[in-house]
Amino acid sequence: MTMRTSGRAEHEATAGHAESAITNSLEQVRDILFGTQFRELARRLSHTDAQVVAQAEELRSEARRRLDALEAHVRGEIEALSASIEAQRAAADGALGSVARESREALELIAQRVQRLEELVARTQRELRQQLLDQSKSFLDETRRTRSELSAMLERELAAVWGDGADASAPDAPAREAAAASERYQKTERRSDEAA
Repeated sequence: MTMRTSGRAEHEATAGHAESAITNSLEQVRDILFGTQFRELARRLSHTDAQVVAQAEELRSEARRRLDALEAHVRGEIEALSASIEAQRAAADGALGSVARESREALELIAQRVQRLEELVARTQRELRQQLLDQSKSFLDETRRTRSELSAMLERELAAVWGDGADASAPDAPAREAAAASERYQKTERRSDEAA
């Protein structure tokens, strides 16, 4: 059994040497057949890799440059927009201030006009009351004067009737009627004075 194992190990070692020799031979054949092309291909791949790296770096720097330009443009637009918004806000504030000032002035003018109107109404009411009072006094004076004239006329008439009645057949009847009429008139006059 030991012999069988050592024979197998030898056989495997021999097979390993043979396989290694075949592999070396194949690599030599491959190097002879394709070595130049393989080296050329490796050189081209290396050159292509270098170009790709260079182009990638160039693209990176171009992208960075464009991004910086875009950022500067956006920053400028934002600043211009902010300035425009600030100017519009200032204009709106100015317009609102102007409108508020005009409103205050208009309210003051309205208040002054209302005050003048109230004063005019009060003065007109005073004048109207005074005119009514003057007219009432004038009317009362006129009424008293008319009453006095009527009273005097009535007394004259009564005196004339009394004078004529002395000659009449019933001398007491006209005198009594005249006295009653005079008394009624005096009561009416007193009531009018009390009402006034």
